Amino acid sequence: QYSELESRTRKLEGATNRASKGMGGMVAALGLTTAALYGTMRAMSGVVSVGRSFEKNMSNVAAISGATGKELEALENNARNLGSTTVFTASQVAELQTEFAKLGFSSKEIKGVTKDTLALASASGSDLATSAMVAGQTLRAFGLDVSETGRVTDTMAASFSQSALDMDKFSNSMQYVAPVAKQVGVDVESTTAILGTLANAGISGSMAGTSLRRIFLELGNEGSKLGQKIGFPIKSS
Repeated sequence: QYSELESRTRKLEGATNRASKGMGGMVAALGLTTAALYGTMRAMSGVVSVGRSFEKNMSNVAAISGATGKELEALENNARNLGSTTVFTASQVAELQTEFAKLGFSSKEIKGVTKDTLALASASGSDLATSAMVAGQTLRAFGLDVSETGRVTDTMAASFSQSALDMDKFSNSMQYVAPVAKQVGVDVESTTAILGTLANAGISGSMAGTSLRRIFLELGNEGSKLGQKIGFPIKSS
């Protein structure tokens, strides 16, 4: 009887151990499954959040630009495409489009300037909204066509890398001098080069812009002291 009891006890212990191991494996598997599910849910939440952000930004583009139907669809496709082929997200591209819309650019014009502005932001380290605003304002101030956006953004990027100019100094100067530079026929490249030289000498921002503005006005006026000194009005770069 003792031997039989001992045998039954060992069998019970074996069954208990197997059940315990099985339960432990099941608990571990359940833990891994839960962790995987949690990670998936977090990833899905992130995707949903990005999607909502993109939709919100595109709604802003539509509201400000007035684009609807195929025009809005084209802008959305443009943002998605550049968001998948550049270092920027589609949502960020949509923010850039919003800035151009605020400047009065049409949906077709926005498509035409977006890629070059992304390149400027990448090269200068500036955020997209600022790059769009400054590039757009400069383009408008010099009366240039959208097709010349690359010319403007290339000039800006080159000046930032080869002089003491940066985005803030450039924008603060250009808002004063650009309209007058256009009036006297001085192009964006020459104006930017002068601003770069002034920045290297420690004169930048509004000081450089207002001073150069005054000089351009006098250069274009043959009746001014400077105009009389030169002998003729300046009409081009």
